[in-house]
Amino acid sequence: MAKTNTQLPKMELRKWATVQVKKGQILLTEKDFVNPPSFTEGELVEIIGIDHEFLGYGYMAKQHKGVGWILTTDQNADTGLLGDLDFVQAKLQEAKNQRQALLIDDMTTAFRIFNGEGDGIGGFTIDWYAGYALIQWYSEGIYRYKDIILEALNNVFPELKGIVGKNRFNLDGTGSAKQSEVLAGDIPETLTIQENGVNYIVRLDDGWMTGIFLDQRNVRNYIQTEIAPGKSLLNLFSYTGAFSVAAALGGAAETMSVDVAKRSLQLTQEQFQANGLEIGDQHKVRVMDVFNYLDYAKTHDLRFDIVVLDPPSFSRTKKHTFQASKDYRNLVASALSILNTGGYLVSSTNAANMTKEDFIKQIGEGSDDARVDIMPVADFGLPVDFPAPKGNPESDYLKVEIFQKL
Repeated sequence: MAKTNTQLPKMELRKWATVQVKKGQILLTEKDFVNPPSFTEGELVEIIGIDHEFLGYGYMAKQHKGVGWILTTDQNADTGLLGDLDFVQAKLQEAKNQRQALLIDDMTTAFRIFNGEGDGIGGFTIDWYAGYALIQWYSEGIYRYKDIILEALNNVFPELKGIVGKNRFNLDGTGSAKQSEVLAGDIPETLTIQENGVNYIVRLDDGWMTGIFLDQRNVRNYIQTEIAPGKSLLNLFSYTGAFSVAAALGGAAETMSVDVAKRSLQLTQEQFQANGLEIGDQHKVRVMDVFNYLDYAKTHDLRFDIVVLDPPSFSRTKKHTFQASKDYRNLVASALSILNTGGYLVSSTNAANMTKEDFIKQIGEGSDDARVDIMPVADFGLPVDFPAPKGNPESDYLKVEIFQKL
């Protein structure tokens, strides 16, 4: 394709933002600019520093993280960028090359094949589910390049059986975009994927979530292979019970999955059955508020060898409001009160606004509140298929800390 030399509109950053971009920051927020940015969704721009020096080319789009992304810091780059099939296809091909080990792994058939800014284009992600692709669009700006991205995706992954898109933005600020849309192929109502040999049922075209959080793959494997055998496990905020299934297949003596969502019972039963297991005396599900269950367990002297905490960053039920950045210590204290001595506390958060240091501090404060001693034994971040660019802490959101109660 011929090189595009279009002169792009310039947008100037403040001094401190200039410094951060030079250190590798690629997400742009409204406060980074000298003047409040005025732009059309998806507009390609040249980013300049306070002294008008070139910093990069990018695009503008409002989303929950910010208002734009830097795409390249090469001043000699083709300015076609997202409008250039070659540019987009090269990014997708590079991402595929980095995931060859996963693509040929028969034991794991679901993972991320394009992680937005971590793979060079912020604003959308693509997950692979046993030959089907799930694209999540986070802004109208990136969605405007849908056709080019889809063409590039099909060129790089010609083996794709179908594509589903999920639109996590408002089209006009008043009405929501269509939440989910089939972009190619026939999408089955349910699909069985594998992760380290474990079967999981997913739904690609049914609401925001599919049935499994792919970024927790390494944590599930650790629980299954390292700490589950012979243990009792309590899985709080269990969703579809994926941690419980992994533990059960790892030889856990019993599991208890607790989630406030009514649908969690059916979905958890489904996951167990996909692996030849049944919900019953050994593996149980409770549909109730997690905090109420913790009170119930303490009152009835229930104890577990492993407690998994994987709460949303923010949640609200009829009686409780939970915000990870300030309430995690209380959750830890309650969990430790029903954890057996020698047992394992698996604490996880996807709160991007909480640093790893602050997270560990809250866990420590929770153990102090519970008046017990704990020892770190393992920690996890994002797996290799979720690369996060340096200088962009909000992209490196997952923090999992595993402690043993002494």
